[in-house]
Amino acid sequence: MAKKTKYLTVREVQNAYEIVILSKKVHNELEEELDSIMHMLFFQTRSHIQMDLSTLPYLPLSLLTKLLNMARDLRLKKRVLVLVGLPISSYMYLKRFDLIRLVFPSESILRESHRQPRG
Repeated sequence: MAKKTKYLTVREVQNAYEIVILSKKVHNELEEELDSIMHMLFFQTRSHIQMDLSTLPYLPLSLLTKLLNMARDLRLKKRVLVLVGLPISSYMYLKRFDLIRLVFPSESILRESHRQPRG
């Protein structure tokens, strides 16, 4: 199932479905489209979901909350939500409130901040 929508691209990858966000900012239409696709994948497949967030400069709390709720629901069905390109600020938020166990961001797929390293 390769489906292209206005703000997202959905494709099947090795035992999962990948959702790539094409938009550079979060707005209501993007969130509605994402909700629709996520619920369709939740109810119509038995696959894991991988989401590429690398085009977004930050994740608003509303979107992060939706992702956490979906991750929790997937976990109950023995599936996982993998977040690729998660902004460091969102990673630190999840880690601070011990929510990081709900999603699978690895250190290697986190997007670095725009600041240049010192030294």
